[in-house]
Amino acid sequence: MIIGVLSDTHGDSKNAIPHIVREFKKRGVQLIVHCGDIIPKHVSKDLFGGLPVICAFVDGQRDDPVFHQDRPEGWDITFPEKRIRTLPDGEVIYVGHKRHIDFLRKTTDQFSETLMDIRQQFDGLRYVFGGHMHFQTFKQGQLVSFINPGAVEEALGWGYEYAIVDTVSGQVIFSRILPTPDDRPVFSVGVISDSLDISHRDRAYWGHLAKEFGDRGVSHIIHCGNIAIEDIGRSELNGFSVHYAIRADQSSEYKKLKEKGMIPSNWSVVSEEHLDEGAVVDINGFRFYVQLDLGLKLMTISEGAMDSAAMQIRRKYPETEFVLCGFTREAIFVEGGQVLTINPGDTNADRSFAVICLPRREITFGNVGFDPLPKLPITKSV
Repeated sequence: MIIGVLSDTHGDSKNAIPHIVREFKKRGVQLIVHCGDIIPKHVSKDLFGGLPVICAFVDGQRDDPVFHQDRPEGWDITFPEKRIRTLPDGEVIYVGHKRHIDFLRKTTDQFSETLMDIRQQFDGLRYVFGGHMHFQTFKQGQLVSFINPGAVEEALGWGYEYAIVDTVSGQVIFSRILPTPDDRPVFSVGVISDSLDISHRDRAYWGHLAKEFGDRGVSHIIHCGNIAIEDIGRSELNGFSVHYAIRADQSSEYKKLKEKGMIPSNWSVVSEEHLDEGAVVDINGFRFYVQLDLGLKLMTISEGAMDSAAMQIRRKYPETEFVLCGFTREAIFVEGGQVLTINPGDTNADRSFAVICLPRREITFGNVGFDPLPKLPITKSV
C-alpha cells in the first residue's frame, strides 16, 4: 500500500490539509495516517478526499463526546494503549502521537530497543508512526522503523509537512507544501555510503544505482565514505557529478590512482586533508557537511543532542544546511531547527540510498532492488 502520513494539523489556519491531500492523490496514496492533534471539525470524510483514515486521538480526546459523534465512514481511531492496526495488505503498524518523545530523550541505540520491545508485543510490526514534536524524523530499523511526518501547523521546518510510505518497496518520502514559491532551480542530490565490496557482491549494482538516480532526476551524487578505491571513477556514473570521501588509511592508494590519471573529471574528492574530520561540499549554493564516522557518534546520543552536534558543525562551517554521515547500517533523518542530519544507510548490506530534492528539501529513502532469481528447471516427479 501507499500511505500518506501527516500530523499536528491543529487548527490548520493556513488551509494546508486540502493541498496535502491533493498531493497524496497525485502520488497514489490509498490510506491516510494522522498522528494526532486534530480538532473536531477536521474529522471529516470530505476534507480528506474520501480516503480511509487511521487517526490517533490523544489522551484528552478519549472521553470527549465531540470526537465521538458522527464519526465519518472509513475512519479508524486509535487510542493510547490501543495503537496497533493491521492494514489490508497485511502490514502491521502503530499509529500514536507522543512516541517521538522517547527518541528525544533516549540514545539512538536505546530507542532501537524500544521499537523492538513494541515489536516483541506485536509480531510483524513494521512501522511506528508518531507526531507531537513538529519536525520530521526517520529512524530505520531492520525489522521496525519510526516515522514522524512533521507538522502541518507550525512546523519547526519550512512549510506544511507530510510523509509518504510505500509498504511494498519500503520507500519513505518526507516532503512539504511550500508556503511561498522558491525561485531557485530544482535539482536532486543522491546520497550513499559504505559501498565497500558491493562490486564483488553484485557486478550490476552501479548500473542499477545509476538508473535509480537517473529516474529520480539526480544530477549530483555524494558518497559519504567507505568506498573501495577501485570503484572511484566507475563509468556507470559518468552522467553524474560525484563527490566522494575517502578514509585516511586509503590516502596512499588514492594518491597512486590520482598519479596515474585514472580519476575522471566528473569525480571530485571531498577533501584531501584531514580526511577523517569531515569537510563541506557546495552544490548550487547548498552546503553539505560530510563526515563518515559521525554516524557512530549519532548512535550513542539522543535526538536532541544530534541537533546540538549539527549546530556545532554549522558554527564551524556557516550556512551548512545538511550534515551527511554513514558507517552504520540503519538510515537516520533528523530535521533540526537549521540543519538536516541524514545517514542514508548501508549500501553494502542493504543497497540503501537517500535523495535530496532541492530547494523543496524533499528527502527520499529507498533501496536499489535486486533482480529476480532465475526460474528453476521443472523436474519431473518419479
